[in-house]
Amino acid sequence: MLIRFSIAAVLMVWVGQANASPVLDRQKLAREVGGLFAAKAVDNTMPGCAVGVIEHGQWAMRSSFGMANLEHDIPITSQSIFRTGSLGKQFTATAIALLAEGGKIDLDADVHEYLPDLPDYGHKVTIRQMIHHVSGIPDYEKGLPALKTASGEDLDLENKDYLSIREFYDRVKTIPLFAPPETEFAYSNTAYFLLSQIVEAVTGQSLRAYAQENIFGPLGMNRSFFNDEVNDVVRNRVDGYHRNKDGGYSIFMTNLSWVGDGGVYTNLDDWFKWDQNFYHNILGSTGDALVSRMEQTYSVSGNYAWGQGVDTYRGLKQVAHTGSWVGFTTYYVRYPDRRTSVVIFCNSNVVTAYELMEVRDLVLDQITDTPRPKKDEDD
Repeated sequence: MLIRFSIAAVLMVWVGQANASPVLDRQKLAREVGGLFAAKAVDNTMPGCAVGVIEHGQWAMRSSFGMANLEHDIPITSQSIFRTGSLGKQFTATAIALLAEGGKIDLDADVHEYLPDLPDYGHKVTIRQMIHHVSGIPDYEKGLPALKTASGEDLDLENKDYLSIREFYDRVKTIPLFAPPETEFAYSNTAYFLLSQIVEAVTGQSLRAYAQENIFGPLGMNRSFFNDEVNDVVRNRVDGYHRNKDGGYSIFMTNLSWVGDGGVYTNLDDWFKWDQNFYHNILGSTGDALVSRMEQTYSVSGNYAWGQGVDTYRGLKQVAHTGSWVGFTTYYVRYPDRRTSVVIFCNSNVVTAYELMEVRDLVLDQITDTPRPKKDEDD
């Protein structure tokens, strides 16, 4: 009953927002975005991207370019399931926020209260510091000694070497801080993986199960989940690709199943529901408190909030994050004051979400009078 009520509440909000007057010239936007892909010669022989623009609770544009699977000639659609890389951090952060809201965790307690088998860091390290990347816990992608092979080489954490979630956690438990907490901002995938272990320690559920029950389920995001088992069969899953020097493509996969730092699989249609929840939250105790917390920065974290960066661009408040992993690149940005968002999922190193941030400016050209910054001023 709770889930049914929640979905109905979201639908009511979308209907209300749909009555707002649109600003975007949708046909013009579609032509301009199509021109970006035409300039990159994206066709049905290569990987591509799904691109969506949301305005006032409606799709202003929802388009797909290129292929989800080259072996079976399956095109990308709004239902295609992408691995989203670090966009998953905002869902991990939401899980932590919900546990804090429910009194299950203390954000400012020492992390050892929840994970007592972590090493003695010589400093108090808190969950709040981990959320904002100021904990001093180093990023595992930086070639740490704990992540070396027996021969002393860096582990290939993309598609060659293998560690189970437990084996990875055992390695992480040997990693010391690189700096005292709150002395500098340093993006840490390791810290966000450890947040997934905190969720499990506190709830007895995996992050996948907890998010399904408390985030994806209530929002009706029925095709979204933390993929903590890479061998699962996933209907409509998009393959990641790497273009070779000879112009052909190789499938780019991963052997690794840990989540928290990433690992969320989703599609454009589900992402719409996530985007709309920022305007009328139905998670946790509901109300604006959760959304406000998700946009709070902290200490020396600069503009990094809860799995999202919060700043100003072209005169508007901007909330954004990117992601990348094994051929996938992703980008999500929203402008709360205009209730307008852009989401981009791509599946190869040929055309990336980063190259397509131009879509953001095509949208902003229509909804703000503030001109584009010069290239050396752009964020």
